Amino acid sequence: MRKKNLFNVIFVSLICGLLSGVFSSAAFSFSFFGHRGKSNAKTEGNVLSQSAESKPLTLEEAYRLTLVQSEDIAIKREELNKAQGRLYQALNEVIPEVSFLMTESIQDAPKEAVAGSSSLTGNLLRRATPQKKFTLHQPIFSGFKEVAGIQGSNAEKAQKLYERIRLEQTLLTDVVSVFYAVISSEKDIKILEETRQTIEDRIKELEARVVIGRSRESEVQTALSDKMKVEAQLILSRRDVVLARQQLEYFIGRPVEGPLAEPEGANPKVKEPDDYLDRLDSRPDVKAAHEAYLLAEQGVVAAQSGLFPRAYLDGNYYTQRVGTQSGIDWDVLLSVNVPVFNGTETIGTVKAAAAEREIAKYNFFKTKRMGRLEISAAYEEYRSAILEDAALGEAARAKKKDYELQTADYQSNLVSNLDVLTALKDTQDLNRQANAAHTAAKINYWRLKAAVGEVRIKETK
Repeated sequence: MRKKNLFNVIFVSLICGLLSGVFSSAAFSFSFFGHRGKSNAKTEGNVLSQSAESKPLTLEEAYRLTLVQSEDIAIKREELNKAQGRLYQALNEVIPEVSFLMTESIQDAPKEAVAGSSSLTGNLLRRATPQKKFTLHQPIFSGFKEVAGIQGSNAEKAQKLYERIRLEQTLLTDVVSVFYAVISSEKDIKILEETRQTIEDRIKELEARVVIGRSRESEVQTALSDKMKVEAQLILSRRDVVLARQQLEYFIGRPVEGPLAEPEGANPKVKEPDDYLDRLDSRPDVKAAHEAYLLAEQGVVAAQSGLFPRAYLDGNYYTQRVGTQSGIDWDVLLSVNVPVFNGTETIGTVKAAAAEREIAKYNFFKTKRMGRLEISAAYEEYRSAILEDAALGEAARAKKKDYELQTADYQSNLVSNLDVLTALKDTQDLNRQANAAHTAAKINYWRLKAAVGEVRIKETK
């Protein structure tokens, strides 16, 4: 009895130990896949937030996160996998099919009939006929349909790959536009805040001059009015920052709370138009359209295969046979199917495939013409943007100098307060215009790169 109780105790202890190990491993797996304890998650979150705040978000990192987050890129990736699956299906048409087949035929056969019959009749009247064999089916010729299928699948795979690359390039231009929109709006806020501070200092000076009778109260009110105009512009600029950051968060899939790292360097010099137009054929969308045409062309070949004879080879290797055929180990069957007449189905299929080929050809021509137009437009946009950026930069510096001179002249009573405020307003406007032109030049540079089809992620640094 004691031995039995001892056995039960040991058995229960083993079960509890096993269950404990299972639950502990499950808890480990649960923690491994992201469901950690509150303290660990909180600590890690603090570390991540601190690193995110201390390290500004770069354009390269924003683009990498966008590629990971984008559902469109994921869809294109699955379309590429789908094309790869079709390629495997096409390869299967030329690969022999081998299988192992086991059968056993059972029929109602009287024993008396089997016993009194000849060997041939007895074989037909067997009650059970087991059979085991390897079967081989090998297509020999089907009007080049297999070759067309393989080449067409390769073309489709290349088409989907180029479409994904083109989508990545156009997606970069969207990220660049939003990224620089945040930077530009924040610079705009800085310009307006400096203008507001200057006006506030101006108001204090005017109030002091009113006390001693050197300025009028109306001048103070004019400055106050200009200050409130700047306040209204600040509200709109802060709104623009919030909206731009929200759009950037949509692209990268995480909050954008810290600063952005603006890429350094001057605007690259523009080349001759032909230097960009000569790269038209290397654009991924042009290559994708060409691969789509090749795919449609192979579709015509596959449709024309219905006009050709088809040949197949079928073979069997028997591992078990009974009766009179027990000594025959293998057999081979060659089949040739020559189409004679099947109505207008094949002709209709060929004409439909030929029409699809022509549609793909015209779409290829259209894609090239649109690409040429996009490159020309992007070239002119960037060329004009860098000229405007340089001109407005010079104008802003000159206007700042003019404002400083106007302020000095006001102290000598050579100009009025209105002249000083006008110079200040013009300085603010030119600074904002120069900021917008600088941002446009940066964005149009990437649009030109995308139009040419030469965007690489390392260039975003």
